[in-house]
Amino acid sequence: MKKNIIPVMTCLLLFSLFMASGRAVSKHDMIEKVRVSDKDVPEGFIYGKIPGFARNVLKDNPWSLDKPAIKKMANRIYPDGDYTNISEIHMTIMAKKNNPFRDDIVCYVILYKNENALKKEMKKFTSFAENNRDRVILLSRDNLAVYFSVDDTDNFEYIKTISSSVKARLEEM
Repeated sequence: MKKNIIPVMTCLLLFSLFMASGRAVSKHDMIEKVRVSDKDVPEGFIYGKIPGFARNVLKDNPWSLDKPAIKKMANRIYPDGDYTNISEIHMTIMAKKNNPFRDDIVCYVILYKNENALKKEMKKFTSFAENNRDRVILLSRDNLAVYFSVDDTDNFEYIKTISSSVKARLEEM
C-alpha cells in the first residue's frame, strides 16, 4: 500500500493542477473581457484623442499602460494609489465628438498583483469613490477593479449604463 501512495498522490496533484489551469483566465484575457468595447461607447461620443503634452505618458487610447505610465498615473487615478500593487492598467477615454481632446468619460480596468494588494488599495479607492459618488462608479472582483469617472455630472448616466454592461461581464468571469 505504501508503494502506491506516491504515484496516487502525484496523479491527484497533477490532476488538480490541470483542472485549475483549465479554469484559469490569463491577466490579459480578464482585462480584454471586461474593458470598455466599441459597443459600450455612448452615441455622440468617440474614443478621445491624446493631446501632445500627454503623449510621453499616454501612448494611445484605449491602451494598456506600460510600467512607466502605471508608475506615473497610479496616484493620479485615485489618491495615494500605489503602483507597486498594480500589475496592469487598461485605460479608455471617451470624449464628445465635437471636442475629441477632452476626457468626458474615463474607464480604468486595474489588475492588482493579488487579492491582498486589491484589499489594501480598495480602502483608499473606496473612500475616494464615496466622496465622489455623483461622478464615480467603482466595481471589483477578485484582484480586478473597474473605475469609471466623469468630470461633468450630466454624463453620469452614461457611466451607469456602461458600468452595468461591464458588471455583467465581470459576473460571467
